[in-house]
Amino acid sequence: MRYLAMFALLIISVSAMGADRVVLYEEFMNCGCSYCWGAEPSVNAFVNNHVGNGLAVIRVHVSWPGSDPIYNANPSQQNVRKGFYNVTGVPHNEIDGVLSPSASSLEGAYSNRINQPTDLAISVARNGDDETGSISVRLIAEAEIGTTVMTRLFATVVEDDIPGAGHWSGSYFDQAFRYNLFGSAGVLVEFEAPYPDTLFFEADYDISSWVSDNLYLATFVQEYSSNDKEVINASWAKFMDLETGINNPDGFASDLPELILHSNPCVGGIQVSAVMPGDSGGIISVYDTAGRLITSRVASDYNSFQLDEPGLYIVRLESGGKVVTTRAIVTR
Repeated sequence: MRYLAMFALLIISVSAMGADRVVLYEEFMNCGCSYCWGAEPSVNAFVNNHVGNGLAVIRVHVSWPGSDPIYNANPSQQNVRKGFYNVTGVPHNEIDGVLSPSASSLEGAYSNRINQPTDLAISVARNGDDETGSISVRLIAEAEIGTTVMTRLFATVVEDDIPGAGHWSGSYFDQAFRYNLFGSAGVLVEFEAPYPDTLFFEADYDISSWVSDNLYLATFVQEYSSNDKEVINASWAKFMDLETGINNPDGFASDLPELILHSNPCVGGIQVSAVMPGDSGGIISVYDTAGRLITSRVASDYNSFQLDEPGLYIVRLESGGKVVTTRAIVTR
């Protein structure tokens, strides 16, 4: 699937004063692994106690020791996660990329990480239906993240209630790995001073092969090097419950703001009309495709922006507590 760093199609504006920590738990397993079966009661008790309340969960399946239908559904991306952590045996657990506890030590590892402060806030919105569409991710760094290595953004779709096989025949798997929407290696995240600094990213989704009501999304930013793998922060949401746009049936007034480009492509700049509900007023902004703010002002009915460089830009209008965006191509 393609991805672009861009503004959310609809993300309700919220304050990012401080960020709540969400811990990422990754379990590496295989349907034919008897040792995994022995660990599952402890693992499931831990997950059920915390998932959705400060914990995001991804269960990655590997190719050995037995055949595994969840692994076979997406071997390439699951192999990348396995190789990233150099997993050579299962079961294997990772907490925030920095702790590898046994099943009996998961609670202690979680307690260690949940109390670690973070300056990174993650918000996710969805635009589309129960088959196709896009997700938009907003990252706000309240202060310098404090890492000297590359960081990357991931958004992993997982599915509940997957029928088991092998040792788990007759049972069901939850949080089963399905797809990384930003690709196997994620997308590069680069914050810059002054802070707070905000970045926006977008990825398409196609979930038509899965049961949409059983899907969840684990979104996280992680150090990405051979020696450094710390998860800066994560988020967790039921996929179909993500904040989404409002479909406006014909003949009914919309309470959403609207952007209308006068031409696209645009020569030398952007000319756009802003339609704002009621008397709410609004702020109109232009961003480049790296998520960087180019200019911003109080919105009027007609808005013109002269831009020095040709390329793709994102125009954002915030009005009445809602946000809409559109894409504009500037030529010379």
